[in-house]
Amino acid sequence: MTDFSQGFYWETLPLRGARCRLDVIYARVLRDFSGPEGVAKLLGEVLVGLALLATTQKNYERLIMQAQSKGPLKLLVAEMTAAGGMRAYGRWEEGATMDFSNLPDALLAITVDMGMDRDRYQGLVALRETLTASLNAYFTESVQSPAYFRLAVDVAAQQAGGYFLQRLPGILRVEDWRVATQFIAIGSDQSLLKAQPEQFLPEIFPEESVRLHTEQPLTFSCSCSRKGVERMLVSLGQAEAEETLATEGAVIVTCEYCHEVYRFADTDIALLFAAGEPLH
Repeated sequence: MTDFSQGFYWETLPLRGARCRLDVIYARVLRDFSGPEGVAKLLGEVLVGLALLATTQKNYERLIMQAQSKGPLKLLVAEMTAAGGMRAYGRWEEGATMDFSNLPDALLAITVDMGMDRDRYQGLVALRETLTASLNAYFTESVQSPAYFRLAVDVAAQQAGGYFLQRLPGILRVEDWRVATQFIAIGSDQSLLKAQPEQFLPEIFPEESVRLHTEQPLTFSCSCSRKGVERMLVSLGQAEAEETLATEGAVIVTCEYCHEVYRFADTDIALLFAAGEPLH
């Protein structure tokens, strides 16, 4: 199955939404993961949440969603490019709680990187008890447009997907919003992942026409490279690189997203900092 996201909307209602499946991407993120199952589930949720949120954005170069705190869960982050490349990782301490409401100074940040040296936009909200509740709060507080997220993640089966609804400006009865969100809320995660939108979406409002956009393919993609690591080492300085060489015998950098290992021997470091060596 190819990973994808797909938007949809009702022609005569101020209501839109999206769905996604990220099984291949999620399995790749979990390939080298060795942490708690709760964090593994959160990695799936942050990927799904970001893929759904991305369907509301236009003309961006990169989107970043990250949850962080001063408690055991230090960082949970997912990135997505306009081309549909996704990656994610998390940092945690032993005993990390999955209840975000118990984490000190816990925040959810959504960053829109427009590229081309243009300013970034970032929205911040306090983390609620779950990532789902936090995303709903983000749309209410930062976007000022009510939204409903359903994130479905099965760690054992390495399946991840979900649905999203957003109430747009215009007249929409409270009852219609309740009906739409309850339709997405019912049933098990597996039934939601298997649901065919062309069959069940028209059932929400039988008298209204719903339209589906073309699916956008999504893939696992990491932007790390040896050249990028070289730039990072140069920015840290020759003294720090040589100190690491003296104590470790080599400078070894491992990408936190894809776990690619970049090794620099003494000759590599000497060439990197040679007089007149250009920065790549």
